[in-house]
Amino acid sequence: MSTAAPQLPVSMRAVGVKAPGGVDQLELIELPVPSPMPGEVLIQVKAAGVNRPDVLQRLGLYPPPADANPNLGLEVSGVVVAVGQGVPESHLGEPVMALCNGGGYAEYACVPARQCMQIPKGLSFTEAASLPEVYMTVWQNLFLKGAARAGQTVLIHGGSSGIGTAAIQLCKKHGLRTFVTVGSQEKADFCTALGAERAYLYKTQDWEQQVLQDTQQQGVDLILDMVAGDYLNKDLNCAKPQGMVIVIALLGGRFANIDAAKLMTKQVVLTGTTLRPRSAEFKADLARQVERELIEGFSAQVLKSLVQATFTLADVAKAHQLMESGSASGKIVLNIENQEKESERA
Repeated sequence: MSTAAPQLPVSMRAVGVKAPGGVDQLELIELPVPSPMPGEVLIQVKAAGVNRPDVLQRLGLYPPPADANPNLGLEVSGVVVAVGQGVPESHLGEPVMALCNGGGYAEYACVPARQCMQIPKGLSFTEAASLPEVYMTVWQNLFLKGAARAGQTVLIHGGSSGIGTAAIQLCKKHGLRTFVTVGSQEKADFCTALGAERAYLYKTQDWEQQVLQDTQQQGVDLILDMVAGDYLNKDLNCAKPQGMVIVIALLGGRFANIDAAKLMTKQVVLTGTTLRPRSAEFKADLARQVERELIEGFSAQVLKSLVQATFTLADVAKAHQLMESGSASGKIVLNIENQEKESERA
């Protein structure tokens, strides 16, 4: 049994995928407005973040877990309009941002209540929707798994992406030196303006040798790699003895021949993660940590939302095309409704 605000509609617009493939497989569909299960809230979605895993799922390369919503969308912002059993009715009407277990590309989405976060003061729903997935991914990898701390050095591949820009900002906040790889000088300038110490053009520069040169041949403590493939051997060369390489995506391919002797002699930790299949308890704990980081960071004006482009729900194919083009810097967001600043909502 759930408690809902009055006059909820029966149906809603959502994005469906006709069959695995290109952006032409995306379509607007009509679905029943879902009812929250125990421990969940129903959010009237104002905006939804677009992420690389959405593209991979559309292509049929990243199937959702069996217990997840099979539709696209991993992060949203909006207003709580219904609560499931065990969730206090006091949450009704709250503006929130949240990590979804799928289904975020829709006018309404059910989300575990403990995966909802307070929106930092002053942010619009559009800005808020750009935060949960990337900041939770970065915090999980660099700061929980990698135990990043002040004074260390970090190499981030894909520095101008949503994850890359979140990583640059969190590393700066916590006193780490960051180096990034990017595809153009424009993106390099974008990353250094955010706080990256150096940005290497992977298409024209030997970033492996430059990282070693810029660290006096010592290498870096942590590498956040969303490319993998043949980057792994270069990562091993760039890592400090007892450093860590964390693989979070495979844009360059699933397989690589690595120098296992170097892995052993340098005692490098080579690991990888995905957030989506983690337990509800892990995601809830992660959400609380990231919520504190974001409220603190935005309040102190050391973090910023970096929304480069917005699209309507009907233009979701254009959003995916921009994501796949690799030309975006920062985040892409679907606006479900017109937005206003949090300060204007208060």
